[in-house]
Amino acid sequence: MLRPQHNGIRNVYDLSGIWELEVKGRKRPITVPASWNEQYQDLCYEEGPVVYKKFFYVPADFRGKKIRIYFGAVNTDCIVYVNGNKVAENHIGYLPFEADITDFTRFGEENILEVKVENHLKTGSFPAGKTPPKDLLIGSPDSFPATNFDFFPYGGIIRNVNLEVCNLEKITDVSVDTSTSKPEKRLGIVKLNVKVSESSIGKILEIELASKKKEIEIVKDSIDTEFKIENVRFWRLNAPYLYKLKLKIKDSEKLLDYYELKIGIRTIEWDEKKLYLNKEPIFLKGFGKHEEFPILGQGTFYPMMIKDFSLLKWIGANSFRTSHYPYSEEWLDLADELGILVIDEAPHVGVTRYHYNPETEKLAVDNVKRMIERDKNHPSVIMWSVANEPESNHPDAESFFKALYETAKQLDKTRPITLVSCLDQPDARTRDVALKYFDIVSINRYYGWYIFQGRIDEGLKALDKDVEELYQRHKKPVVVTEFGADAISGYHYDPPQMFSEEYQAELVEKTIKLLREKDFIVGIHVWAFADFKTPQNIRRPIYNHKGVFTRTREPKLTAHVLRKFWNNAF
Repeated sequence: MLRPQHNGIRNVYDLSGIWELEVKGRKRPITVPASWNEQYQDLCYEEGPVVYKKFFYVPADFRGKKIRIYFGAVNTDCIVYVNGNKVAENHIGYLPFEADITDFTRFGEENILEVKVENHLKTGSFPAGKTPPKDLLIGSPDSFPATNFDFFPYGGIIRNVNLEVCNLEKITDVSVDTSTSKPEKRLGIVKLNVKVSESSIGKILEIELASKKKEIEIVKDSIDTEFKIENVRFWRLNAPYLYKLKLKIKDSEKLLDYYELKIGIRTIEWDEKKLYLNKEPIFLKGFGKHEEFPILGQGTFYPMMIKDFSLLKWIGANSFRTSHYPYSEEWLDLADELGILVIDEAPHVGVTRYHYNPETEKLAVDNVKRMIERDKNHPSVIMWSVANEPESNHPDAESFFKALYETAKQLDKTRPITLVSCLDQPDARTRDVALKYFDIVSINRYYGWYIFQGRIDEGLKALDKDVEELYQRHKKPVVVTEFGADAISGYHYDPPQMFSEEYQAELVEKTIKLLREKDFIVGIHVWAFADFKTPQNIRRPIYNHKGVFTRTREPKLTAHVLRKFWNNAF
């Protein structure tokens, strides 16, 4: 699925702005994209159903064209109607979906778009909520709302809604594979698969890349081809060069469709101890983070993206994980452009034994497919994560996560697949049954915080033993995807005490120094980049305060320590 693109052939109408929201019979204005929870006080804990309504026009001149509506993401269950006709249904947040609404569009007249949305927390949903207390892995039994994950369950149309108008002849998907390129020879090999609509058969597909051009007669709806580029400029962290891939469908000299992608040529490989970018070892230093901000909730917010990338560069980070769901695609656009690596994570957090059934597994498999299909062409994406902190020590977890691994690997053999586990510690009772299937082992560890509270040095000894035993069991590269401590901005104490900025800074610095000595560890991500809102419970004074920046991006002491350390030490 290609996202809409406005150019000389395709017309895109952005439906962002003020919509009408109906909740329990009351109508009021609401902003899209944004979560509903922070726009009105009485909607903070609303789960729906709510109905969004927007009026739009499609000019009469566009009769005979294809009209597509594209939702960047809706949280979480929704049904879409155009002029009273059901055109789409979706049951997963954080990923796009689309519908062909050509037959339901009134050309030259007013059209009504309605989206019925519910965001009810359910034991077997993604993300998961209302889990029996004895089976909770994350969160508190008495949290409100009752989540099995540690971030606020925002609802609503959280990303852009676009109408795209194009010809019947169109490019429907593009896949780019540069994995067989030869960095040592400065040779770029770009394998392309281009999918087109049935109406395109008999026309000409023109492809242009790096001043090379091909014209291919379209005889079926899937076309494979390859470009070889000598003296190629590889995509690197310090030089993230992007080539323009231009695709056209033509009939004689008439241009029927045009689509353009920016692509990076690079290779990713791994062995028992290392992760490689363009044949050179790469070490990931950065953060887990959340896509959320005051008032917008999880709504797409472009100024925050620029600010966050600016801070990532300032602090010396080279990567982040899209915890715990795929972010809007503009995050990846900027990562491509600025040279930041991304662990792209599916929206599977709080997964427990209540998910290990055929129906939920099918939905999870579909989520992984949709994530990879959306993000496969971004050079910044170095790894796929299929879940965060699941109950992966349960016997039924093995087949569930094996299915997710095999799904991801079938779609993309060029990147490593990982599962982020909080289990598989030295205590055999927490042994993970799923990690053995994954290419890279990712773990979350909170020594000195949730265990060995207030005792950083004792916690580090336990962490040392933990990661050594972990590597001996799996013999695969390890990424420590989460560690850290809460620090309430402005709280200071000497000697360092829990919740002070000094305690967080000491724990983070000492942990990084310990882990950097391990030759099998290929990445260290601090949790978290910035403070974020959570459900109410006695451990969380409104926010999770593990951010090295506040929710509004003011630096804590740890940010300055990391900046000095990451820019000078390694």
